[in-house]
Parts: sequence; C-alpha cells; structure tokens
Amino acid sequence: MEKLHKQYKALWGKEAEMLVLQRKIIQSKPVLRSMYDNFFREVRPYIPEDGVNIELGTGHGYSDVHFKNMIHTDMVLTPHISVCNDAMALPFRTGCLDSIMIFGTLHHLKDPDSFFKEASRALKKGGRIILIEPYVSLLSYPILKIFCPEDLNMSSKTCSSKYALLDANVAIPTILFRKERSEFEYKFPELKVVHETYHTAIQFFASGGYIGPNLFPESLLPALLWVEKILRPLGKWVGSMMTIVLQKQ
Repeated sequence: MEKLHKQYKALWGKEAEMLVLQRKIIQSKPVLRSMYDNFFREVRPYIPEDGVNIELGTGHGYSDVHFKNMIHTDMVLTPHISVCNDAMALPFRTGCLDSIMIFGTLHHLKDPDSFFKEASRALKKGGRIILIEPYVSLLSYPILKIFCPEDLNMSSKTCSSKYALLDANVAIPTILFRKERSEFEYKFPELKVVHETYHTAIQFFASGGYIGPNLFPESLLPALLWVEKILRPLGKWVGSMMTIVLQKQ
C-alpha cells in the first residue's frame, strides 16, 4: 500500500483533499500524533469549558480530539469544520468570544495585523488568543530553510494569498513575537502575553511531518520525549515551535 505521505505529495495543490489526508497522516504517525497531543494539553487551561471558543484554520480537525466545546472554522471547506470564514473578517459580533485558537495558521495569513484587529474586536475582555506556530531558532532555521516546502523570509511579515494552504512564510510568528515584539506591543497594547514557550527541538523533524516518512520508530518515542524535556529550557535557541497566549485587557 502506498505510503500516506506519498499520497499527500500527489495531492499538492488540492487543498481540501490535502487537509483530509493530513488527519489520516496524524493518526498513522505516533511521533507526530504525540507532538500534537502535547501541544493541545499545554493550552487546555486557557480555553474555558463553558466559554464561546473558536479555532481558526482548523484544517485537519485533529483538535476535536481534545476540545469538544469549540467551533471549528476554516476558509477551506472540509468535513472537519462547522463555519467557513476568513480569519481577517470574522463572522462574530463584537465582544462575544472567550478564546480564539490558531494552530499553524498565522504564518499563512497575508495580513496578520488585520487578524489581530479582528480578534481583539471579537474577544470579550479577558478573552484569549492561543497561538501554536512554527518558530525560527538557531537550530531550526537551516532545517526549515532547506527542507520545509513553505517559504522562510525573516524580512517580511506577509505571504502570498493565492492558495491558503500552500502559500506561507514560517518566519511570521518569530518576527512578530521575537524580532519585532515591541512593534506588536505598540500596535496592540490591549493584547498582553500571559503564556510563552519555545519548544519541539527535534520531534517534528523526526516525525517526517506530512510530506516525509517517519524517521523515528514508535518504540523509541519515550526516549525522544525525554530528550525534548531536557532541551525545553533551551527552546529559544533550539526549538522549532512556539506557543503564545495573549489576553485582552
């Protein structure tokens, strides 16, 4: 049987089909699935169980394994979403949302500032934006630059918007919250960082992601997680992912 990651490459450009297959790839790769599970466990305390919560850019929809009280949205129509919308023009009234989770989607937005303005408008006071995004560190930079199919441009906070899924700039989150943090704080003084971690030094690369084979056997997953735990304090220098939680004041 053909490997799922090879099927994924064959679907390149067909966004809805790619997102559906992503779910199958996650479920078939224990190393990748474990990474996603850890991401969602970290942010769970910031998503109220009785609140009005949305996820933007739901894509493969794997978050529904962890969050049953969330409205899943995307601009690409798939079986995993309940609302089809643009992250920069949210179809929600002002001050109605308790949380907005955005996983691996910020770096696909042509105009991130428009998203943060919309998010701030739609959030209640005390509401949160939960971001889980790629991070460009000293270690991850050369790997992402050489092997990642998405663009990496540390001089730009935008990307092309021809294809929502394929066009991206993985550097956008790093620029916003590391390189030009003071500019973000000036533009959005009402959005305060209340949680910030830099992590996942090798697990994503070891998993092969969506387009490559699994490079790490499941039997060694506990050892891999132990290494990740040891490296976590060095995340700003060796991490490939970042988790940021913003709270509206």
